Amino acid sequence: MPLIGKIQICIGIGFVLFYVIKYFKCRPKMKKKGVLLIRNVCVIDGNGNVEEGQDVLVKDGKFVKISTRPIHARNVEMINGTGKFLMPGLIDSHVHIQGLNSQNDAESDMFLKDIVPSIFKDKLLPYGITTIKELGAPRHFIYKLKERLNSGSMVGPEMLVVGPNITAKGGHPAITLGGKNPWMRKELAVEISSEKEIKSVVEELAKNNVDFLKIVYQGGAYLYYGDTLRLNKLDKIYMQQIIEEGARRGLKTSAHVAYKEDVRDLLEAGIYGVDHGILDVQIDETDDILRLWKEKGTYFVPTVNAMTYEKDPTRLPNSIHNLKVIYDSGIKVAMGTDNMLEAMTGETVHKELEYYVQAGLTPMQAIVTATHNSAEYLGILNRKGTVEVGKEADFILLNKNPLENISNISSIEKVYRKGNQVYPYTENKSFDVPAYGFPEGKQNYSYAGEKAGQQTEVRYYDISKRQAKSMIVYTVEKGGDIWFTETCEVQENLSLTSWQYVRPEDDTDFRAVLENGNIILKGKFRGKHIDKCMKLGDGLWYQMGEMNLCAFAKSDLEEILYYSIGTGNNRGAMTLGEFAAKKVAEETVEMKGTNVDCVRVEVVLTMFAFAWTGLYWYEKETGLFVKSATKGKEDEFISLI
Repeated sequence: MPLIGKIQICIGIGFVLFYVIKYFKCRPKMKKKGVLLIRNVCVIDGNGNVEEGQDVLVKDGKFVKISTRPIHARNVEMINGTGKFLMPGLIDSHVHIQGLNSQNDAESDMFLKDIVPSIFKDKLLPYGITTIKELGAPRHFIYKLKERLNSGSMVGPEMLVVGPNITAKGGHPAITLGGKNPWMRKELAVEISSEKEIKSVVEELAKNNVDFLKIVYQGGAYLYYGDTLRLNKLDKIYMQQIIEEGARRGLKTSAHVAYKEDVRDLLEAGIYGVDHGILDVQIDETDDILRLWKEKGTYFVPTVNAMTYEKDPTRLPNSIHNLKVIYDSGIKVAMGTDNMLEAMTGETVHKELEYYVQAGLTPMQAIVTATHNSAEYLGILNRKGTVEVGKEADFILLNKNPLENISNISSIEKVYRKGNQVYPYTENKSFDVPAYGFPEGKQNYSYAGEKAGQQTEVRYYDISKRQAKSMIVYTVEKGGDIWFTETCEVQENLSLTSWQYVRPEDDTDFRAVLENGNIILKGKFRGKHIDKCMKLGDGLWYQMGEMNLCAFAKSDLEEILYYSIGTGNNRGAMTLGEFAAKKVAEETVEMKGTNVDCVRVEVVLTMFAFAWTGLYWYEKETGLFVKSATKGKEDEFISLI
């Protein structure tokens, strides 16, 4: 090859190399996946410490550096943590995922495939819960779920399981949850009636890689959904042998228990964890059972919020009182809710922590029970439960300080699991109700309650525009006197952005405002100061069913989800209830001699759909409210005057 040809080739190669190098040098650097830097954030570490102005570096799913001095890192996802609070993900040490509806293997498999992903996505992770201990689910279901979570084929929390509960023949949950469901009874409970069964039962559970054993140690009369059942209790010898056999296989045992002397039996037998605790009596700091409890080193999982659903009215105050006494005695407390995730959301965890503060714990102490203590109880403190270098990066970013008010733990902006953002991940799709306008001349309404033997209620609605915002003022009179007044600022679909509630007779006056998916509520309720933050789920915020549902009734939608804050005792005061509204029929309703073509809407409180159904009729053409009633009591209703 001539020299000139070689020179030309060299020049050509030089030009190619020059442009290749220039391209890569000038090309924007891609951020390293899984590397995250949160700057200038306040860290609540889970150990009981709080440090402001921290830089936190997360890499490969772990906290790799935490410093008061600026951390320098390139090509990372950067979050400005100024004004925000970083704390460990919450650990719920007592939940149930499936335990209500499945009747066979096929239905359980369908539940696992179709329902569980949305439970984790919508009901758990958005509330900052990154680890759970499942305390009893059908074995056919729970082992498969654990495998999917461990393999990463399903996005969700870390889950530790006990498998089916070990109980007496005819004990709980065999004749409660499984009483009318033979498949559930077989799947959910192992009923022990002889010593020789114990070894094989524990061996079988160990083969299925359960993380703990759970026994039910409760007997006697029990009111279950209106039926009084007689629960059989495990023989004390059997209970001791189960604990010992589990220990031989490296499995620690926790127990469902409700009575003081049963707790004593369990402590003497060497139980590892006590769930629910002493609910039959209130103990004081001199009670000898506290010495035994502390001496044994047994953990306590209170599940206070679950007591709000008990028929025995003494259980909730006993639980709250005893929690404080037990905590102050130095006994280790881990947070657990007894949440039925098939029916309820992770908001239960936030309510549980509010109860701990109500009992007398500080917000910091309550947070430690749900982070450090729960991780220690589950045997995973070496790798998670606190914000420390080397530990898994399961954490929450909050917009408000939970140490100032524990309800601020609901002000969640983001949730991370092993350094990966798991919330938020989708847009809210439940706000599909279109804009609604009340017909001309229909800006003021009056409705009357017609309930036999009761004082007549008259309800007034005043709909107006104030400073370009739609307002609905709702006033209820009894005996000619104003009982309460609500002032609601609403969006075009009639969902609320703010709510003022005044009831003079019991010194109630508060205001709630919607901010970044949270309802911030402040003021007085029954003479007591309130300051709460409640997370709004994937639904609308309604407070006046008759009026708010007008937009839905006129829409093409068949069903919606909405939330409403209770102001009485029927479903809890100052708590957020979840409701489902569904169009069920078109009917003609006679009102004052006039036939009105209506759409009938049925509303249920999703957590207790079996207990109450509200009935509402709306004029088909306009969407205007016509009348309402309660299913089974159609003769007692609120109607248009």
